[in-house]
Amino acid sequence: MPGVKDFIYGMDYEDLIKLKKDIVEFKGLHLTKLVEERLKEIEKEHDVNCANCMTKIDPENINNFTLIFGPASFRKKATFCGTDCMEYFLAKLKKIKSENIQEIR
Repeated sequence: MPGVKDFIYGMDYEDLIKLKKDIVEFKGLHLTKLVEERLKEIEKEHDVNCANCMTKIDPENINNFTLIFGPASFRKKATFCGTDCMEYFLAKLKKIKSENIQEIR
């Protein structure tokens, strides 16, 4: 498996200059961001459980459902292994929301 050294030696001159500039001037901010984004992608691919029953999600199963909800500034994502878990989750969410509205009144 290729390592970091192989990666560095495979880069052309212009990319090495950009990488050095990022490390020196920006304290590796861009490189850190790229690494964090890639780690998140890998984690999403390999570690997804049902938000309701915590069953491991098979990414190839056509019965999976994913809800993305919340305000644009703070999105949440919930993946479910089937409609029964999704319906249970939505019912609980609706109940919590109605209880919160009752408390406000």
